Amino acid sequence: MSKRSVNLSRVVVGALLVAGSASVGRAEERIVAKVPFAFMVGTAQLPAGSYVVKEWDDPRIVTIESEDGRHVAITLTIAGSSESRPQASLVFEKFEGQYFLQRMTTADGSEREIVLTPARMERDLVTAAPNNP
Repeated sequence: MSKRSVNLSRVVVGALLVAGSASVGRAEERIVAKVPFAFMVGTAQLPAGSYVVKEWDDPRIVTIESEDGRHVAITLTIAGSSESRPQASLVFEKFEGQYFLQRMTTADGSEREIVLTPARMERDLVTAAPNNP
């Protein structure tokens, strides 16, 4: 097994447009964001573009769908930190030249995280590779 360096960096996409309201049920809360680069959610590869991020009735389940409906990913999340965030945001981890969605925060400060480790991101990259059977 060869050693190789792991290249991790974090990118925050801020100033997102948020729709929904705290008085509406959680399933109605959503984040609308323009992501300027291609990214991955698990093994789903999503191109740059405008996306709607929504929690289901079960807040552990999150859907990331392009505004035109052509690209979609569904993922499981865990509750994020209790730090107060001033605005809605998406946070990405960069690994081996690819961005992975790692965290999302809604306007009410609710934060959800996707558990990412270098081993998981590497496995997702291999699984998503076009020439992988």
